[in-house]
Amino acid sequence: MDKLFNAIVTPYKGKVVLVDFWNTWCAPCRMAIKANEPLKDGELKSDDLVWIYIANETSPIVKYKEMIPGIRGKHYRLNDKQWAYLCDQFKIDGIPSYVLVDKRGKYGLRNEFRDHELMKNTLKEMIE
Repeated sequence: MDKLFNAIVTPYKGKVVLVDFWNTWCAPCRMAIKANEPLKDGELKSDDLVWIYIANETSPIVKYKEMIPGIRGKHYRLNDKQWAYLCDQFKIDGIPSYVLVDKRGKYGLRNEFRDHELMKNTLKEMIE
């Protein structure tokens, strides 16, 4: 279990990775994802930026599979134990929550990214 997060982000070593903890039923999560999608072809278009989305089993599988094709990035749907472990590891207090991994592999919870402009500007700086 302690290797779960590293297993998810290690393939993207040397890149900036934004990990978005979300669920299909979370309206603020869906709004944030919708706001980010156009940036992937615009201001934040970069081979050095990877978008990872982590949901859990409270997202009904049919709805989840219906939604993820419209969300560009890597997707993971964790079981309750895995989700609880990562939420505890990062002190996640609700969703959406964001963990940012820099190019050196250093990471941390960045819930100030609930401010969309701050997220966009920070990511922009990191990939330039």
